[in-house]
Amino acid sequence: MSGHADLNIRTFVPGDLAQVHELFASGLMEFAGGVELEVRSYVDHSLSDDLADIPRHYLSHLRANFWVVESSDLGIVGIVGIQPRELEEEAELRRMSVSSSVRRQGIGRRLLETTEDFCREKGYRRIRLSTVAILKPALSLYQGYGYTTVKEEPYGDPPHRPITVHHLVKEL
Repeated sequence: MSGHADLNIRTFVPGDLAQVHELFASGLMEFAGGVELEVRSYVDHSLSDDLADIPRHYLSHLRANFWVVESSDLGIVGIVGIQPRELEEEAELRRMSVSSSVRRQGIGRRLLETTEDFCREKGYRRIRLSTVAILKPALSLYQGYGYTTVKEEPYGDPPHRPITVHHLVKEL
């Protein structure tokens, strides 16, 4: 993590909300070339859904959590959440984002390690996630970390579905 002051991975607190929203939105919009309307719609939906009330969606369940990576000089530079799924042995990794100012410094890997350690402690045997093809660095990171694609599907309103969603899974 050269060039940046101390980094700390910690659980979200309500005072983080504005920075979390900004990081999530900017992280997706950065890769939205050509599909800005679809990505903006997804971002707006996410910000008004689970990201509007992170404590209720991620911190009110013993087998869920939401982490931030805090840099002493840059503020919040990474986020990720874990939520239970329908099957008791499965967790879902959600909302992972790393600021463009600190990418390729191992923060994504540290977040994945944090979520996997948490999931093992909570008795999960599998982690699922979905990401979109336009997020090539994220897709590459997940695949390099042992996640395998189990399904691909188009996203967007018919007849134009310009974004491919990749559903991935990793056995713990």
